Amino acid sequence: MTRALIIDAGGKLWGSERALLDLIDVLSAIEIAVCCPPRMPLTSELERKRIRTLPYYIYELHEKSKIRRLQAAGGVIRACVEFRPDVIYLNQCGSYKVALPAATILNLPIVAHIRIFEDAAYLAMQNPNPCRLRGIIAISSAVEKEIRRFHELDSIQCHMVYDGYARAVFADNNNIRTPACNRIACVGRIAPIKGQDILINALSVLTDLGKAGECMFVGDGHQRFVHHLRHMAVHPNSSFLIKWLGFVSDVRSLLKTCSILVCPSHKEPLGRVILEAWDAGVVPVVFSGSAGAAEIVSAAQGGILYHEQTPPSLAGALCRGLELDLASREQLVKNGRSWVGRNCDLNAYGKTISAILRNAA
Repeated sequence: MTRALIIDAGGKLWGSERALLDLIDVLSAIEIAVCCPPRMPLTSELERKRIRTLPYYIYELHEKSKIRRLQAAGGVIRACVEFRPDVIYLNQCGSYKVALPAATILNLPIVAHIRIFEDAAYLAMQNPNPCRLRGIIAISSAVEKEIRRFHELDSIQCHMVYDGYARAVFADNNNIRTPACNRIACVGRIAPIKGQDILINALSVLTDLGKAGECMFVGDGHQRFVHHLRHMAVHPNSSFLIKWLGFVSDVRSLLKTCSILVCPSHKEPLGRVILEAWDAGVVPVVFSGSAGAAEIVSAAQGGILYHEQTPPSLAGALCRGLELDLASREQLVKNGRSWVGRNCDLNAYGKTISAILRNAA
């Protein structure tokens, strides 16, 4: 049986960690251990699944000193010595430089998942040796296209694989109902690239159009930007109640109370929360220039795209979403769920990733 050491640098339960937890359940003929930062939400979930955890990574390493980065590299070496893997799998490519010393010293192959656009350029800068980096997994066609821009990566085998997705078991999963109020959710890391400022200004436009309701921001991020958004959101005449919920572990159950999921990202590699929205019976609203997120909504014909990254354009899309009749909402969600069934089957995903890891080893 192939032994794979999985490295996750984040440890929070964002999309990449939720995808990893789904993957762990369906890997075939692969024995795993996970090296990640200690005392993080991911470690609790791994313990619940009885997965061996080697908590030797360092959280938010990109903000730490060179000494701390060396300590993290030492932690990966320690994890490899303890677990003795056949292959190192990076759930996020940003940990490549930290894992490379262990792979080099112990002569181990690496497989890296590229989940954000910036990591394609980052990996190309490392000029990776194809004898060491045996495979790259792109999370969407948009990310694969970004990888192809860098000739330094031409010799590395690239696989485009949408994340597998495990549907939740809701009692009324096939019965899509219109929520009692106009409730909008925006779920994700709070950062300028995610476009939450566009959404806040769009809510002001909706107020001017006579619309009312509730908007929930779910997630955390850099405190300075969070404070900036909260200041923007203070509007004495707004007809939308804005709530800041921070991190929420059960996103799908929260989405079931909503009419709309809005994904106002300027650029999004995939957008797992869109899959969760369809699962919960919610219509996604997505910027057409956002790459991966627009890719899947357009392919599925399962949501509403807006074409200019401006508050009026987003407000218009939100109006269309809030005014959908039940039959139209049901059709969009049905389309989305069908696309997920065709492209994100969890068992097929597990077999594909397992084969990539075994071949690398």
